[in-house]
Amino acid sequence: MRVSRLVPLSALLLACGSSPDVGTDGGGGADGGDGGGTTTDGTTTSDVNVVPEASADAPAEAALPITCQGSQPGAYCGNDLVKNGDPNTLYQCPGSGQSPTSATPCANGCIVEPQGTPDQCAASSSGNTYRLPWAPSTSMQLTQDCNDSCCNDHVGADEYAWDWANGGGFQVRAARGGTITHLKINSTTGCGSSSCVNDANFIVVDHGDGTQSTYLHLQGNSLAANVSCGATVVRGQPLATSGTTGWSTGIHLHFQVSKVHPNVATCECGANGQGCATTTVPWSSFWATTTYPTVPIQFDEWPAASQCADRRITMPPSQNQ
Repeated sequence: MRVSRLVPLSALLLACGSSPDVGTDGGGGADGGDGGGTTTDGTTTSDVNVVPEASADAPAEAALPITCQGSQPGAYCGNDLVKNGDPNTLYQCPGSGQSPTSATPCANGCIVEPQGTPDQCAASSSGNTYRLPWAPSTSMQLTQDCNDSCCNDHVGADEYAWDWANGGGFQVRAARGGTITHLKINSTTGCGSSSCVNDANFIVVDHGDGTQSTYLHLQGNSLAANVSCGATVVRGQPLATSGTTGWSTGIHLHFQVSKVHPNVATCECGANGQGCATTTVPWSSFWATTTYPTVPIQFDEWPAASQCADRRITMPPSQNQ
């Protein structure tokens, strides 16, 4: 059966369900040397002299040049393929054998990310990691894995996406804090064909580091208190209730983290998510594409999230409160 399908403009994503009552739907990294990418981490990147200044206790000639060693351009910590770099500094590298074009001191240290994700400065605030997006007392099943062979979706640009269900509607909580940039919640319709794809409800949260989380198929008119487009949310904050709006035949949550589309309209459906027609979704503003793909992540409770394996498992207990 096909469930929860989406169109990123030019092509519809396919999907299927494992059973009639369980819903599912239808990047280069700075680590390891290849596939870096630029990031935004909330700190100030300035024009810098990437060769450290000599101290009063050492002659100027003792300073060693900082050289990028990763074959792909992108953001690298000083201890990640950056010769003579400071481990607590994030360097923007144009390519192997070249000097960094800029450097950002990381007050809380620099995080070397897995291959497929650019390195980044550690955040100073709490709640910057991902937690499973439901209440701790709620049981959940993974009904479609990332890069899942089931239904020809959760692949390609949409590779790192997951579907969760428990047989009914459940409270969806913010997996990570940020600002809501796209919100629609007025549709009450869903079906098992592409004719319903634009009936989907969703919330998109921008994390301020170039990535955003998308929560899809939300129940109509289920927005939690103090949630609106343009508002800031914190990790663990209730957002809405899971549903089966759009291309979907079972109540579930589709969740993914992707790169932010720059210079697009935001809050297209108004602050309360009611301003668009129920059959309208601004996919081009937020959905994953080859230019702005989904990215691998890990959850505090589930570090193996992005080790995609067509899993159908009972999820670890959430700690999202």
